[in-house]
Amino acid sequence: MKSVVSYPNRGHWGKSDWRGNMSGFVVKDLIEHFRPKLFVDACEGSGTSGDVCREMGIEYVGLDLYKGNDFTKDSIITQLPRPADICFTHPPYHDMIQYSGAVYGKKAIDGDTSRCATPEEFIARSQVMLMNQRDATKEGGIYATLIGDHRKNGEFRSYQSDFIQMMPKSELLSVTIKMQHNCMSDNRQYSGNFVPIVHEYLLLWKKTSRSLFAVSMDIASELQKRVATTWRNVIRMVLMKLKEASLADIYAEIEKVAGEMIARNINWQAKVRQQLQLHFTNVQRGVWAV
Repeated sequence: MKSVVSYPNRGHWGKSDWRGNMSGFVVKDLIEHFRPKLFVDACEGSGTSGDVCREMGIEYVGLDLYKGNDFTKDSIITQLPRPADICFTHPPYHDMIQYSGAVYGKKAIDGDTSRCATPEEFIARSQVMLMNQRDATKEGGIYATLIGDHRKNGEFRSYQSDFIQMMPKSELLSVTIKMQHNCMSDNRQYSGNFVPIVHEYLLLWKKTSRSLFAVSMDIASELQKRVATTWRNVIRMVLMKLKEASLADIYAEIEKVAGEMIARNINWQAKVRQQLQLHFTNVQRGVWAV
């Protein structure tokens, strides 16, 4: 397995008419690279992973919503004979393809992440999925997901970026770009600034011995650091423009350029003062510079 993979032929595994079906070569490469004894797929879909594992003689457990397994409500580990060497998912890309009531069954099923009302709901449920996978993986084992980018009504969303940010940075092992082939959009003609999406991301994490609580605290800490860095950089851009400025002038300029950040933090002025004291130069009383 390398950082870029391409499988023009999806292989003979699974059902080729199942919409969104991935190539079985993804699973084959994972098995050949990591040599797992127990491979778990929590979004089994058409059964591709199971077919590959049986062919390669690997113990396998396949779960899916249509089989009654909801990764947003049901613990994966309780459905396994032991913790997995690899716990894998290939979830819906939000509402790109709706599954329950369309690809399978006659009614929408609660818990179907392809029917989330918003991208934010999809991301929140996906974090539960990833933490559930992590919990089901043995220490030193691999939890992984295959996810693509999404564009709808002109809005582009890079879900792989969201997934990486909401899981422990210390456990991220690899990001592999997987080229897409034989997509329904391949025969369309595009013009203007539109850039077709022709790849997905295989994200791999290696589970450490840290507890879920400790990992959750690390994620929260990383988010706080990211917010602090963003405030610091906004202030830096303001001071680069103003050269030297009083606190009142800094506040006024930040109100012009960072309205959304201010709306999310009623104590934003205190945040600005904190960042000024920590990272900027107090030229004279009440006047600041980079």
